[in-house]
Amino acid sequence: MVMGVVAGVANWIAGPAVGVAPIAPPESPMAWTLLAFARREIDGFVSSMTDASSRTDAAAVVATSLDSETPVAARAVADAVPARPRFPTPGAQLSPSTSFVDWVTGNFQPNDTYARYGIWGTDVGTMWDNGIADDPDTPINEHQVLIAFGDTFGGPNMTGTWRLNTLFRSSDLTLADGLSVPDGQWLNGNMFGGSPLWEENYARQIILPERLPSGLPPGVTLIPTAGISVPTPGTQFGATQYLSFMSVKQWGAAGQWSTNYSAMAYSTDNGENWYIAPQSVRMNDPLSGNANFQQAALVRPGDGYVYSYGTPNGRQGAAYLSRVAEKDILDVSKYDYYSKGDPGGWFGWGATPAGWYRNQPAKATPVFGGAERGTCGLTKPGGQVSEMSVQYNKTLQKYVAMHGDQSNSIVLRTSDTPEGPWTEPTVLLAQQPGGIYAPMMHPWSPSTMGTGTDLYWNLSLWSEYNVMLMRTDLTKV
Repeated sequence: MVMGVVAGVANWIAGPAVGVAPIAPPESPMAWTLLAFARREIDGFVSSMTDASSRTDAAAVVATSLDSETPVAARAVADAVPARPRFPTPGAQLSPSTSFVDWVTGNFQPNDTYARYGIWGTDVGTMWDNGIADDPDTPINEHQVLIAFGDTFGGPNMTGTWRLNTLFRSSDLTLADGLSVPDGQWLNGNMFGGSPLWEENYARQIILPERLPSGLPPGVTLIPTAGISVPTPGTQFGATQYLSFMSVKQWGAAGQWSTNYSAMAYSTDNGENWYIAPQSVRMNDPLSGNANFQQAALVRPGDGYVYSYGTPNGRQGAAYLSRVAEKDILDVSKYDYYSKGDPGGWFGWGATPAGWYRNQPAKATPVFGGAERGTCGLTKPGGQVSEMSVQYNKTLQKYVAMHGDQSNSIVLRTSDTPEGPWTEPTVLLAQQPGGIYAPMMHPWSPSTMGTGTDLYWNLSLWSEYNVMLMRTDLTKV
C-alpha cells in the first residue's frame, strides 16, 4: 500500500523548472519523505534505526532546525522521523581493505557544506579531472577535480530549498585527511572557486530544466551520473567538461526507478555554466537499446576515444559499453557499441560476430553483471550493477570498475582493456546499516596516478543522505 502511495506522489510531483534561484521542494516535505522511502537503499535499515543502542539526537536536530514559519506538514515529518545511526568515526576501518576517511558533504566539519554552501544533504558525488593546467601567475590552482551531486537540500530530511544537482571543485592532493572544498568566489568572475554560486554562501543548480531541448520533460529530477574532460583548443580554458545525467520519470520500490532519457551537458568555463546538447539525448527505449545507457561511467584512456559504460535505470542491471571519438562525444549517432558476440539460434540464424557496431545500441551485450548467476538461482556478489565508476589505474596497470551490487555491497573488478574480459568482482565493503551506494573513484588517488597503492572514492550513505570519502588499500584486496 505504501508503495502505491509513493508511486502516486512521484507522479503528482511534476518536476518544476528550477532556475538559478534556490526554491522549496515543489510539494510538501511529506511528499519528499515518501519519495525518500521509495529511493532508500536497503529495506532492512529501518530496523537498525529502532535499536536504542544506536539512536542519536537526529530527530531533535531536525525539530530544532525548523522555525515557526515551517509548514505544519514539515514539522509533522520532523516529529515522526526516528533517530538515525551515525556512520563510524572518520578513520574507522570498515573492512580489511577499506576505511572511512571523512565526510565530503553535510553539516560536518571541516567542509561544513551547510554553512558554506547551503547543502545539508546530497548524494552521488561523481568525480573527474578538469584537464585545465594550473596558471602559476594566479593565486588559485586551476587544475582541479570537479564533483557533481544529485538532489541537494538545504535542510534535514529532504527539507529546505531544493536543487536538482550541484557541483564542487577541489585541488586537494592530500586525501588521507579528507577531501577539502575551498570557499566560493562571489561576484568576482572567478570560475575556480569551491562551487558555482547563487549567492555568497549558497551553491546553485548547474543543469537547468529550462535549458533542456524543446519537448523534453525534466521529470522528477535530473541527476548527474558521470563526468569527463576533453581537450578543446581554442576554448576559454582549453578543455570542455562533459556531464552525463538522467531524467528520472518515477521513483519505485527500493533501488528501482524509471527514467525518461539520459543526455549530456557541457561546459567550457570549468563547470560554471552548463548547456545541454539535443543530439546527446537517449530516450529510454528498450527496442533501440538506449534503455541500457540511462546511467553512465566515462573514461578517456588517451587513444582518441571516450569510453562510455551504460546501465539501465535502477540498480538491478548489467554494464554495457560504447565508445566515441573525443570530438563527437555529444552525438549519439556516432557511438560504437561493443558486442561480445552472439552465436545466434538454429544454424546460426541471427548470429552477431564480436566487435564494435556503429549507432546500433541494441547490439551491445553485457561486459559484466546481469547474467552472472550462482548456484540454486542465487545471484553471486557483484552479479548485478548499480551506480559505478571506471578508471585506468597506473599502479595496477589495469582498468578498474567499482559498483554497487544487488545486496548493496561495493565491489571492484579489473580488466586489461575497456571491453574486458573483466575479473570476477571482489567485495570491498559489504552493505552497511543505513544503505551505501554510488562508489565514485577519485582521479587523483595515488594508485590511479601510479604513485602509491591507495584508491580513494566517494560513497553515498542513504540514512545520512550525504557523501563520504573512503580509502581502499589495494595491497589488501
